[in-house]
Amino acid sequence: MLTFNEILEMIRNYTNNEVIGYVRLGVDLLLIAAVLVVVFKIMRTRAHGIRVFIVILGAIFIYFFSYVFQLKMFLKVFDYLFFWSLGALLIVYSGEIRHFLDYFFTPAKTNNAFTNKEEKQEIINVLVSTAEYLSRRRIGALITIEREDNLNSFIEKAILINGNVSQELLTTIFTPGTAAHDGAVIIRKNKIMCAAAYFPSTDRYDVPKSLGTRHRAAIGISEKTDALTIVVSEESGYISVAIDGIIDLNISIERLEEMLDRYLTNK
Repeated sequence: MLTFNEILEMIRNYTNNEVIGYVRLGVDLLLIAAVLVVVFKIMRTRAHGIRVFIVILGAIFIYFFSYVFQLKMFLKVFDYLFFWSLGALLIVYSGEIRHFLDYFFTPAKTNNAFTNKEEKQEIINVLVSTAEYLSRRRIGALITIEREDNLNSFIEKAILINGNVSQELLTTIFTPGTAAHDGAVIIRKNKIMCAAAYFPSTDRYDVPKSLGTRHRAAIGISEKTDALTIVVSEESGYISVAIDGIIDLNISIERLEEMLDRYLTNK
């Protein structure tokens, strides 16, 4: 263990007993403390998107600043911190990395526009009547409609159906006790592609704790894709819709029809 005199000697060697050396030492220690605080906050809050990009740019700038002014202590700490932080980031953001790889190797966009307005309205009528039926009976459901972003990575891991959209099939899938009632149904145009699909739950901290796994999964898929998801609560029978990272809770049947008409497109 270093003695007090040895520490003083190290400080003298580092600063050369010059004012500029002590200033450099102070900046060195402040940068180390600041970086440790920032890394801790990133790990704790799981920053996303532009925040992560800003942090990376900031780290590059600070590294070059430290290299130019020879902040040796910070550079040494940064080398260790970079190695361990990289491993920690890979663990913390494993879901985002997997999503990026899925997105990179899967066709990003698909053409899911209905052939005409009548075809779109027919599907809307089925979805609205199904949601109303399930709501009245308090049967939980998660129905995701694929728009432009391809959902093949979720479809391939679910129970494949590839059947025509109908109220009878949808209500049968979500009837309690069936093998597929716990997951989500994914619809592509007028086809039910699969059932029992599982989505990543949202990581947001501002989501009400009263919302269950279905609602959190609906928000999660809406954060990663442009899909629209209808949620029917098993506890209350309330109908909700999640899209673009936002969930509209406890909406009326009229509002549901309006949202479907707005977000589903036809040629």
